[in-house]
Amino acid sequence: MSELRKGNKELIKDINRYTVLNLIREKGAITRTEIAKRCDFGMSTLTYILEDLQASGLISEGGEIGSTGGRRAKVLTFNRDFAYIASVKIEEERILLALTDLDATVIIDEVIGFPEHGMPEKVAEAIMAQIHVLLKKKKLEQKRLMGIGIAVSGLVNRKEGVVIRSTMLGWENVELANMFATNFPNIPVLVDKNINCYAQAELFLGEGRNISNFVCISVGAGLGLSTVINRHIYYGSHGGAGEFGHTTFQVNGYPCHCGQDGCLEMYASEFYFHNKKQELLEKKVETTITDFHFENVAKAAENGDEVALKLIQTMGENLGYGIRNLINTFNPEKVIIAGEGLHHADLFIENIKEIANKNFFSEVAIETQITETALGDLAWLQGAALLVINQIFQVPIYESNQTLLK
Repeated sequence: MSELRKGNKELIKDINRYTVLNLIREKGAITRTEIAKRCDFGMSTLTYILEDLQASGLISEGGEIGSTGGRRAKVLTFNRDFAYIASVKIEEERILLALTDLDATVIIDEVIGFPEHGMPEKVAEAIMAQIHVLLKKKKLEQKRLMGIGIAVSGLVNRKEGVVIRSTMLGWENVELANMFATNFPNIPVLVDKNINCYAQAELFLGEGRNISNFVCISVGAGLGLSTVINRHIYYGSHGGAGEFGHTTFQVNGYPCHCGQDGCLEMYASEFYFHNKKQELLEKKVETTITDFHFENVAKAAENGDEVALKLIQTMGENLGYGIRNLINTFNPEKVIIAGEGLHHADLFIENIKEIANKNFFSEVAIETQITETALGDLAWLQGAALLVINQIFQVPIYESNQTLLK
């Protein structure tokens, strides 16, 4: 557990500065008078804080707002280009990277191939090299990089930046954050499960901005879940909460890469298509499908292949039963579905809703909204950036806090 800082004048000063800074970030543009009212500060105290923040380059004072009479008030704005964040998503066959500003807006992004054999050291080297490329493309000095956020599949120790186990990548006990120390000294590197990063994006940029309790599900090459309770992601005792794809769907069912049999992921993601492939070949079923990746099965279904359509609709039904169980367990306000599978959601989304909406709560007219994310594919990278942004802007009440203001 992190040690709390001692209550002294320096701590109070830091709390006040971050309170003002985060209010300006949240509002976008705000006057001194409004800040003083919201924070209950005297004008002399507020003036000192604002001068300090302006001197650091984090905020600016410029434009004016309308007035019903008298002098127009100037507004303070947050300088989101003060610094940048590198964000990364490590997938099974490729790596996505971006630079974002301090509002998690992507300013440049790239996709690179996954290094041969996928050794963690090679992956880290490829990521570091590409971050330097992105910085060079935008003509940015490394000193303006405030942190690196990494989204990855598997069980992650967020505090240490260690991938404890990723069965999809074949990694165990990989000290991923430490691999960046030589190339990026004194720059925080934060690692979390990919779906938790997406949930961060939903919380601050998407459907989750106005709700407190929801679940975010990704469907595509695999199946992921992040549960948000009272606007905080629930991590469980070891950071592994959300292994929704590895709940048992079929007793003695298809073998799963996690070591169990019958996992939901084997029936409600791309894995289902691969599992059915051999059965279809043995029965010599006529189909135009030659490649059983999600994208190809979906395209075959859209082109009228009945086998492909049946596969993708059954996958949707299976996911519907899984979501029904989630609703019955957590009673969330909303279920948000994301992932690459949504590029073809029209093929299976109704199958999901038809089954999931027949849950315990629906019998007493309590509706749980099931919706597709309004965010795009870049949300994975925005969420990874938010790992860093949320940390560096948090009020520094702990000794170990890595924050923006020194």
